[in-house]
Amino acid sequence: MKQRILIYLLSTFLLCISCEKKEAQTQESETTDVVTIDTLMIPINTQGLKPSLRLTSKAQDAVKDWPLYQNLSKRLDSLQGVSLGKTKKQVATLISIFDGQGEAEKEDILVLTPDNLETPAIKARLLSVETNLKIVNNYAQKSDPSAQEISEGIVALKNAFQNLNLQINENFALTIEEMLEQFNKETSEGKNTPESEKPTPRGKPPVKIYKPNQ
Repeated sequence: MKQRILIYLLSTFLLCISCEKKEAQTQESETTDVVTIDTLMIPINTQGLKPSLRLTSKAQDAVKDWPLYQNLSKRLDSLQGVSLGKTKKQVATLISIFDGQGEAEKEDILVLTPDNLETPAIKARLLSVETNLKIVNNYAQKSDPSAQEISEGIVALKNAFQNLNLQINENFALTIEEMLEQFNKETSEGKNTPESEKPTPRGKPPVKIYKPNQ
């Protein structure tokens, strides 16, 4: 009887050790697979990519103290031919920044978006950027991610950001009334200029004609 109990305990012990080894090997294999996947390089894709649009001086002044925009501008530029692991980190950071700003403004803790950029059009473009950001994140988090799919998602994300830049620029563009006012002002100033100081049609100073003394 005692011998049977001893054999049973020994068998159970050996079985536990065997299970622990298999579990450790499985975890090690999964870790190796994750590391291997994260080294996958995401190719640079310019197909369908819109030209980079720079902000006007007024627009630059408006966004200089806007953390969300500054982070977007810097981190999107870094998504160029990097590994999947780095892409995941950059995208996850941007999503957390979006979530953080949304929570802060929702709870009235802090208004992070400048007042002169709180327009429906800019909010719509910003939502498009956030949506495309989450799409790229979904591509990157797949068990069998496609580098081409992620690359195309990044192009769509960057295009959404260019649309945001365009809308910010338009927010500070002169209206037709302002342009007419500026034109009328310049015209009025031109009328007040003495005839002697006005340029000739070719841009040359007027020629003085001297009459001979009689």
